[in-house]
Amino acid sequence: MTRRTNCRWSSIDALYGATHLGEQERAIVAFLARSGPGDWTRNELAVATGIRISSVSGRINALIERGVVVEGPRRPDRHTHVSSHALWLAPTQAELELVAA
Repeated sequence: MTRRTNCRWSSIDALYGATHLGEQERAIVAFLARSGPGDWTRNELAVATGIRISSVSGRINALIERGVVVEGPRRPDRHTHVSSHALWLAPTQAELELVAA
């Protein structure tokens, strides 16, 4: 899978259809796109983005419903060590085609 760094908003919008996302959702998607491979918990995203955990949780749930973010298995949070679901951006169609080739 390709590493996404130094993405412009137009690239993120094109990849994830982010034109209909709210400000906090766009901030979370941008952070995930720029952070490269790996996963984050809701709490880790809150710490990294400066968005309150209650807001991150709501925005992540909406992004999961829209298919922009994928929720994976539980793992210990890097800050609290509490078991939480890992999150990452859903692969785009172009990325899926690269993996299949």
